[in-house]
Order: sequence, then structure tokens, then C-alpha cells
Amino acid sequence: MDEIANLAGKDPAEFRLRMLDGKGKQAGSAPNSVGGASRLAHVLREVIARSGYGKQILPKNAGMGMACSFGQERTMPTWVACVAEVSVDPETGAFSVKKLTLAADVGTIVNPDSTIAQMQGDCSGGSVWRLKIRVSVSNGAIVQKDFIGYNPLRMKMCRKSTCT
Repeated sequence: MDEIANLAGKDPAEFRLRMLDGKGKQAGSAPNSVGGASRLAHVLREVIARSGYGKQILPKNAGMGMACSFGQERTMPTWVACVAEVSVDPETGAFSVKKLTLAADVGTIVNPDSTIAQMQGDCSGGSVWRLKIRVSVSNGAIVQKDFIGYNPLRMKMCRKSTCT
């Protein structure tokens, strides 16, 4: 999406938001997804504001990227947006994630601690697949047959939404 925005000469955040007008098929439907794309636009605006995307001066070789998505699991629609602050070593191409800022509209929350833990786990799980897990293919078949050597990310214990 960022590449398309760049080709159009538009800011990636504004490019996304212009498309999420919540009209027509994007409006959602009762009883669960009322608000549709406008709810996704809301979490995107929220994560942009909380992360400082586009407003803060970052160190050399650092940047911010964003993503937004939804899960329309029958009676459990969820809208999520994330901004990742990353840095890269230009000589080696090695990069590290400095901070993830996440906003979500998950509907009615029954257990806030469980919801926070789910979101933290999703961030950790998604990050480990990008940062640490390698899948090799040989003769058309995946080489790895189990999780031996699997090294999950670790995170500090956090309270509520004060994770760093």
C-alpha cells in the first residue's frame, strides 16, 4: 500500500484514510460490523496520533511504517492498526524493531487484561515470524519439519497499555 501511495505522490496514511470512507459496501452491516471501514479509519487515526507517525524526527537510518487490517470472524469483527518504528544498519541490512504502537476496535471487551494479552501476543507472534523464523525449501519441499530451534521473542511484563 505504501508503494502505491508513493507512486501516487501521496502520504501513506492519508492515502489509506481517503479510501476508508465507510460508505456503500464499506458501511458494514448489523448487528456486528456496523460502522465498517469508518471504524478501521478510526483506529488508523488513533495509532497515527499515539505513535507520532509523521510528526517526530527519527534518528538516522530509522523509520516508521504502518499497517491496518480487520478480522470479520462472523460475530467477532475486529479492526486493528499498527505503526512500527524500526532502524536498519545500511551496511548489513540488519534491522530491529524499536517500538510497535497498536490500536484496535474489538467491540465489547469482557476481560480487558485478556484482550491486552491477546494483542501483545499477536505483536510478538507476528514479529517473530518476520525477525527470527526462517523457512527453507529444498526440491520443492519445506525443510523444517518441527519447531526444534524455534526461538520465540521475549517481552517485558507490562501493565495495561503502558508497554514499551
